[in-house]
Amino acid sequence: MATQKLPSDNPGMQAVTSFNQHKKGPYPITAIVNLFTTRFLSVNDPGFQHTEEKYQASTPASKAFYLIAYLLPGIIAYLLINIQPVYDFFVRISGLEGYHFQYYTFVIFTLFWHMLFPVFMLRKYEKLSWKEVFAFLSLDRFSFKEILFIAPLAFGISVIVSLPYMLTLYTPFQQWLSSIPLFQIPSYSIFASYEAFYGAPAIILVLMMIGNFVGEEIYFRGYLMKKTAFLGRYNWIVNSTLFCVYHLWQIPQTFPLIVPILFFGLTMQLRKNLYTLIMFHLLFNLAGVQIYQVILGLGTGAH
Repeated sequence: MATQKLPSDNPGMQAVTSFNQHKKGPYPITAIVNLFTTRFLSVNDPGFQHTEEKYQASTPASKAFYLIAYLLPGIIAYLLINIQPVYDFFVRISGLEGYHFQYYTFVIFTLFWHMLFPVFMLRKYEKLSWKEVFAFLSLDRFSFKEILFIAPLAFGISVIVSLPYMLTLYTPFQQWLSSIPLFQIPSYSIFASYEAFYGAPAIILVLMMIGNFVGEEIYFRGYLMKKTAFLGRYNWIVNSTLFCVYHLWQIPQTFPLIVPILFFGLTMQLRKNLYTLIMFHLLFNLAGVQIYQVILGLGTGAH
């Protein structure tokens, strides 16, 4: 007896076909994850993809420039804070108390460099209007769904997936990094203790928080990730890794978090919404500290 074929435009048939295509690989679980990601987590945004294709770095010099741009603010911050002769020199000529010099330094980097540099480059060299600048940086995509549902979901997934690594390799990796003098956080650094960091004057603390959660996301995910779209499928991995390495002034706190940090670039790659990342970043820094340090009793977190 002849069997009746499902029409090719039947949703059920499309799902079966899609799964069978994924299933040809050696790992069925990967096929299931890929299928779930494609159908439920990934956002198809032609406008976002067009922006990446149009404005990504195209020459060898521009590609090198934008890759270096990931690390440059971190290198300068490391020199100003972690190299004591340099730090002492700038504290002396600034006339500021040590902690206040650091507070102001990080406000300048996170709030001004991370926010104004992309705007300056897009306005002056790409000749974009203010509306186009906001669109380029994905700041025109505010969504309560993204910040109240997707971002907490992404954060929860990042914690669960990273848990085996965090429970086995995080602590020895952190201990090894802390044993290397060049990587150690100086005792005078505001990152040496939470009391020093959160002891900043209220207005300065607010500015540092805005620079941290908003400024870094504008710079790394809103701007640089599109400029390095030439990396193709590896773009989100490179973006996340260089974002981790950028935190040179607090290496023992941040480098061991490389696995959960990979979810920054991955979440942007999937959702294409900067507000998702801003909320994800806030949850990562505040809730992540509670989960990794207080509940699991692991080492020190990252600001």
